[in-house]
Amino acid sequence: MMLSVPATDPAATILALRHASIGFEVLMVQRNSRGFFGGIVVFPGGKVDDIDVPGGHTPLDDLSHKYAALREFAEETGILITDSGPIRAPKSRDDGFYRSLHQQGVTMGVDDLVLVSRWVTPELAPRRFDTRFYVVRCDGAPEVVIDTDELVGFEWIAPQSALERYESGIWALIGPTIAHLRWLSRWSSIEQAIRSARGADGRTLVVPRRGDDGSLLPIHMPADAS
Repeated sequence: MMLSVPATDPAATILALRHASIGFEVLMVQRNSRGFFGGIVVFPGGKVDDIDVPGGHTPLDDLSHKYAALREFAEETGILITDSGPIRAPKSRDDGFYRSLHQQGVTMGVDDLVLVSRWVTPELAPRRFDTRFYVVRCDGAPEVVIDTDELVGFEWIAPQSALERYESGIWALIGPTIAHLRWLSRWSSIEQAIRSARGADGRTLVVPRRGDDGSLLPIHMPADAS
């Protein structure tokens, strides 16, 4: 059963994985210098908008988050994850995005998204998000075409390599991104990562809290794959 938290801005993020010569790579994007997350490197994603909420659902429902995750991923990377695999995303945005899918008879791959964790921004933050992180296999995806209004770059990269760029000061990352990269770096295959996420069964709710010394308390990600 999905855990509930006080109202915040609902958002969704995708950890898109593809096989590499050694292990796998995850797709990461760099945001432009404007806005709340200006200049940092993140996984593609964004807020849940009204257009992402199906009839009979609310913005807090998992299905709404999955629609938002897939739409944002498509808008930011030019890749649409469908029920038959990744394809080139339609150029339409906002309401036109879903109309375009309907006209083309395309069904988004909501069932392929596996919930890894749910993060809620600490209470004292100036802006709070309730973000769900999903992992998905993305082998055979078309070439990435980033949204240059929001992004300035992208890279398919091994999780450990991304962490090394952060530790050397090359990339700016935030806590949730670091935690998920560390989680991904524990696995040698996409299958192991997805199995670990499925084992959590949506129970991983993370609300970071600060200790007496000002540091964030330890964060626990999904359990080891069996």
